[in-house]
This record gives sequence, structure tokens and C-alpha cells, in this order.
Amino acid sequence: VVLTSDHGVSPIADPKASGKAQGGRSPLTLVTDTIQAALSSQYGAGKWVTGCWDVLVYLNRELIAEKKLDAAEVNRAAAEALRKLPHMARAYTREQLLDDKATWDKTGRLMKNGFNPERAADVVFLPEPFWNFTSMATTHGTTYDYDTHVPLIFMGSGIRAGSYKAAARSNDVAPTLAEILGVPKPNASVGRVLKEMFAQ
Repeated sequence: VVLTSDHGVSPIADPKASGKAQGGRSPLTLVTDTIQAALSSQYGAGKWVTGCWDVLVYLNRELIAEKKLDAAEVNRAAAEALRKLPHMARAYTREQLLDDKATWDKTGRLMKNGFNPERAADVVFLPEPFWNFTSMATTHGTTYDYDTHVPLIFMGSGIRAGSYKAAARSNDVAPTLAEILGVPKPNASVGRVLKEMFAQ
């Protein structure tokens, strides 16, 4: 039996609840309104944002093509506008996240690893820790520990009882289960076998 989670969750930032809450919330409309204003000022009128969910911003590619603009340049302008917002840590364009030659710090690598070019947005942003842009009490989707630290519990024959301090990831579940079952690990597996917990 394996127990884990697909993600963590941000603590609820409610100063009225404790008087000491870290972070806070801003409406997601602040993101769309900021980009809309910046792109309208730079490139002219139009509905520039077609969608915005969680930390993902989708721009109006038809409008960009209609105005004969360079999509990468428009994406850069949108990301630059977001970076100026209070409590905004980072904003990446899809071109940045697709650049295989770029050098990444830990946060950048996590953002890049979560980017699927076939489905992903034109701009991906990261609020400061404990801040989120939503009307909901809490959310997830950042690279911070509270979002990426999840339980990982194995139980069963051949598993040695204990708590292990070595770093482990959700990606390690599939190759570890394959090892336990004596079957080949999945072809796309990028995790490691958690041998430290095997009974000797």
C-alpha cells in the first residue's frame, strides 16, 4: 500500500483569524487587468487575455496574428507587466520555459518541469510565498515547500519500518513499486528506487 498526495496546499492567509497571518490574497482579475492595460497601451485596443486560471495566463493568439505581432514579444510584455505587481515573485513566458539552453535555479527548474508546451499557457507566474491571486481561501500550484512537500508512506511485506530523511519525490513511487513487484520500471519513469526502506 502506498499513500501520497498530488500536491500540498497554501496556508489560509486570514489576518482576522490569527492576527499574524503571512501573505494574503489578491483577486485574479488584478493579473488579467494588468496585462490587458499593458498590452492595450503598447499594441492598441483588443481583448488581449483569453483565459487566466491559477498561475496560467493565455493570451489572444488570434488577435496577435491579426495585428501581425511577434507572439514572443507580446508574451514578454505581458510577463514584464506582471513582474511589477506587488507580491509577484516571478513571471515566465512560454519561450523562456521552452528554452533548453537556459540555466535554471531550483525554482526555475520546477516551473519548467511543470510546463507542457501542448497545453500550457503563454505566461506562467509565481506569487511571493504565502500569497495567491484568487478569491478562494487557499490554492496550490507554486514551487514552495508547502505546495511541494507531500506525505509518502509505503506499507507491506519487505518494507522496513522507519522514517527516512533522504530526499524522495512522488516520481519515485512507480520505479519503487516496479522493483517490489519484480517488473520492469515504466519507460518514462524518471524517479529512483527507494532502496533504503527495503528490509534486508
